[in-house]
Amino acid sequence: MNQSMGLLVGGVLPAFAFGIGALLQKQSNDIGIGQSPYLVYFAAGIFIASLVAYFAFPENSHSLKAGAYATGHGLLFGAGFVCLALGLTVYAEPISKLVPLANMSTLVSVVLGLIVFSEYTRMNLGYLFGGAALIVIGGILVARA
Repeated sequence: MNQSMGLLVGGVLPAFAFGIGALLQKQSNDIGIGQSPYLVYFAAGIFIASLVAYFAFPENSHSLKAGAYATGHGLLFGAGFVCLALGLTVYAEPISKLVPLANMSTLVSVVLGLIVFSEYTRMNLGYLFGGAALIVIGGILVARA
């Protein structure tokens, strides 16, 4: 039951949050917003979520090194959203094509997790590579749609 809750809370709920969030990004870009103001408003939303989490989950340990990694994640996340927004606005690609391609970032995370954290020792690599192949095939199909 605990693993099921972990998968629900850590996987399924974020999938819905990110999926609905992509629609909100599309709406914002369609109405007309520059990338810098978009990131400021986006950061305000993250800040509000951070405050809620800070008080709801009082485990607040931190270090400068951990903060540097978190800042790097934020910078890369912001850069990814700018690129997604440029694909929507400058290149007029549909959100239904861009988001599945952008979400192939999971494959980058999987490969890096296998290498950097040696997670391959705890994984069934047959299932992992089979699932990864399906993601790649899905990305190719979506890009051709």
